[in-house]
Amino acid sequence: MRTQDMLLRKMTLTVAPLLVWAAHFFFCYAWTAAACQRNGDPALVLGVVSVLAVSAAALLLAHSLRRLCRAPQPVPLIVWVHFASAALALTAVVWTCVPILMLARCTGP
Repeated sequence: MRTQDMLLRKMTLTVAPLLVWAAHFFFCYAWTAAACQRNGDPALVLGVVSVLAVSAAALLLAHSLRRLCRAPQPVPLIVWVHFASAALALTAVVWTCVPILMLARCTGP
């Protein structure tokens, strides 16, 4: 039972950065659609949420880098996957933020 608990913990930690990105991606598009539907300006809320998502992804990347540096040689595959998913998620969150920088005030239908 202990081995299953450790595997679940490791897999959850490995998938967590991608969940941060997925939640950020979904929220950005859902909030923009809702704000534009009522002639609002989604930029402020999207900026705050994006800063939080970048911070969370950066913290998870720092944690994975710390695990990578402390891992025994040869480095286990799960540690490399954790690092790669954290780096991918940080890149994806930043890339999702690019359209927010170009977002103008919504004009309704």
